[in-house]
Amino acid sequence: MTFLKILSQLNHVSYTDGTTIGNALGITRAAVWKAIQKLQSEYHIEIESHRSHGYRLVDPLIMLDQQFISGAINHKDVLVECFPSINSTNTYLQNASLKFSYHICIAEQQTRGKGRFDRVWSSPFAENLYYSLKVSLNKELSDLSGLSLAVAVGVTKALSQSFPKLDLKIKWPNDIYVNGKKLAGILIEVKAESNAQSQIVIGIGINVNMRKNDTVTQAWSSLANELKTYIDRNALAITVSNALITTLKAFEKEGFAYFMDDYHHYDYLKGKSISLSILNKEVVSGVGNGVNELGQLRLKIGENEQRVFTSGEATIIKR
Repeated sequence: MTFLKILSQLNHVSYTDGTTIGNALGITRAAVWKAIQKLQSEYHIEIESHRSHGYRLVDPLIMLDQQFISGAINHKDVLVECFPSINSTNTYLQNASLKFSYHICIAEQQTRGKGRFDRVWSSPFAENLYYSLKVSLNKELSDLSGLSLAVAVGVTKALSQSFPKLDLKIKWPNDIYVNGKKLAGILIEVKAESNAQSQIVIGIGINVNMRKNDTVTQAWSSLANELKTYIDRNALAITVSNALITTLKAFEKEGFAYFMDDYHHYDYLKGKSISLSILNKEVVSGVGNGVNELGQLRLKIGENEQRVFTSGEATIIKR
């Protein structure tokens, strides 16, 4: 795509004139100008234009590098694919045949990014990490309870090690929070196979360099907002990949019990008053009391009653 090649010619420090860009790519100045307009209008990339000097990115922008990411993953039999734009990384992997032990799909942009309950996952171009991994685990469907929490633990630990200034928490069942705001979400889709195998697609969306977004209604933050610096998504993709594959190997062998202590360390709901909305429209209120060995939420209701829940959406009750 011409506009992606033009992006590679631009930087946020100095200007590059249209003639230089055109000569490098074998296109006219007019074609450069049209591509710049498309980057600004359709992909919302801020580009500063100067009549004498040319074009300059307002903010840093490092594109995904498939070869670099693939070469830095320290596990074997992994296929990495990066796309400029895709409907959904999860949907793509659901429809792809699994020819490697791990198949990873990452995109600069999703046109139909999805979260839980078929919600739209906002996916602005080249700002965040839109990431999915497909794997076949030697587990029955009934043995996958707690997988989303195990994945959340693995990713949260990796992020904490990479960015030790952040106080990260896991909000049951599948979100990562920082300072009371959503930083990342996890979506797991499972299909049973024969011989006690389960084919799993794990989608992870992390807010990385997004500074503003008027379409997201809930409280959110990003790594760049928290750390006040631009984050290279290639390095982040490598970190997530290595942590996730290690997590999956441990989960296949040990189940969620292996991750419980770490989960309790990161538990965002522990001791908080919660309103839990369940799929059948029932709403239950109580105090978060951790999770059990199956990853089910324990909710203390009143003085003596305690219930466990396999799914639902928790909201903190503000006093």
